[in-house]
Amino acid sequence: MTCRKVSGEKVTVEKEGGTRGQDMREVDATGGKTNGRKEVRDPNKACGPDGISPRLLKIVAEEVTPALTLLFRNSYQTGTLPLDWKLAHITPVFKKGERYKAENYRPISLTCIACKVMEHIIASHIMSHSILCPEQHGFRCGRSCETQLLGYVDEASEELERGNQEDTIVLDFEKAFDKVSHTLLVHKLRHYGIGGRLNAWIDSFLENRQQAVVVGGERSNFMPVDSGVPQGSVVGPCLFLLYINDLPIEIESKIRLFADDTLCSNTIKHKVDQKKLQKDLDSLTTWEKQWSMSFHPQKCYTLSVTRKRDKIVPSYHLHGHNLQNVSTAKYLGVNIQDNLNWGLHIDTITNKANKTLGFLRRNLKIGNKKTKETAYKAFVRPILEYSATVWDPHSANNIKTIEKVQRRAARWVTNRHHQTSCVNSIIDSLAWPTLQQRRKKARLEMFYKFHHHLITIDSEYLPQPTETRSSHRKNNTHSYNIPYCRTQYRQMSFFPRTIPEWNSLPQEIVAAKSLDCFKSRLAAHL
Repeated sequence: MTCRKVSGEKVTVEKEGGTRGQDMREVDATGGKTNGRKEVRDPNKACGPDGISPRLLKIVAEEVTPALTLLFRNSYQTGTLPLDWKLAHITPVFKKGERYKAENYRPISLTCIACKVMEHIIASHIMSHSILCPEQHGFRCGRSCETQLLGYVDEASEELERGNQEDTIVLDFEKAFDKVSHTLLVHKLRHYGIGGRLNAWIDSFLENRQQAVVVGGERSNFMPVDSGVPQGSVVGPCLFLLYINDLPIEIESKIRLFADDTLCSNTIKHKVDQKKLQKDLDSLTTWEKQWSMSFHPQKCYTLSVTRKRDKIVPSYHLHGHNLQNVSTAKYLGVNIQDNLNWGLHIDTITNKANKTLGFLRRNLKIGNKKTKETAYKAFVRPILEYSATVWDPHSANNIKTIEKVQRRAARWVTNRHHQTSCVNSIIDSLAWPTLQQRRKKARLEMFYKFHHHLITIDSEYLPQPTETRSSHRKNNTHSYNIPYCRTQYRQMSFFPRTIPEWNSLPQEIVAAKSLDCFKSRLAAHL
């Protein structure tokens, strides 16, 4: 896809070798459609600027559905929104860094709940047309941080297996959601076939918006919003994905997107391969200028995954700034080392989990056993299990390091701190499986979703099913070919490690008709 500016603000977007996309059909904002959305997704969320509580709207959903249906239909047909729907209360959410710097906060918009209900209709309608590029894993059904990471690590481990070098450029947009040009976005939407009333409604949704910051119960004055899509809204992420949807088209290297978090990778065998990656980086620079976006060069860096002693030293630049080459990259919450060793990540999450457990111990001294157990499962264990299918360790030391956190938690929950108390017996009394067992179960559940096409994992080296005629010696008829692996890095990655475990499962488990059924049968089997 190419783009060019003509006559001031007007922009045309063209596909290579083709014309604009087919026109999208109009949204059905009828009563039946609205009834499907009348329930509020989370009644515990905060009110928007109109002060209408989500819980209240949920309670009176049946009574207000006819009125909401009429309101939604009129809003869509006229391409206008009530003024209250264009207001937002901004809650600043701290990300990282120094707390006194405004750029270290993410502005989350609290908007009107009734508008969000209609946004669900609009967003679902757009997403149902499969417009988005396959490289995008953010805000999409069947795609997640975990599927993105699984795809990247699968390809990187295969390159290690082959003795290659995989250079990855980690790119960071500067205030990505806030810099979206409304004018350019509306033109892009027309290119994707989003015209007519739908385009007019989105245009109205974006124009004349105002926002006020709310901190500690105090609210600032409302100020106009000239660019950006509101974070915290329903349709905002969808519009952002469409805005950057053409980013991969001019890129020859492998590119991965999770919303604005971008990876650009290439297998490096010769210096010329690095030049190709730099050329793609230059193309991305051209794209950002054309669409009023910008990368933050100080927050962009490179990671060279390789086992070579004489690796080809990476030398990439962005905006005249030489990108730093790092030995560890944190991507989507997981620390990826250049040798695909997970020791640093495990140390990081266990340190964080221990600190969280210490906080709970200090603040729940008089809590009962049930309260403590709930707190551990809600605040500590998720830290130890986030995207665990990607980094599930095989070494005894790493496994022991993680289990130690749960053993400390078990003593705290039961208030049995004496050394003579057997911690294994304590954990058995709580009926807690080991975290290693839970990770194995999580990997098999992920493989079930992969097998039944419930998720998308983007990798050139996906496993292939075993031929039917050779499956008579298998435990089930849903088995896969086991990849041959020379290195431990590849052998312990998700697919090579999980396939033998999947193949050994009984037929009645792998043939389960639903994920819930599979989970229950698997739990009984393990």
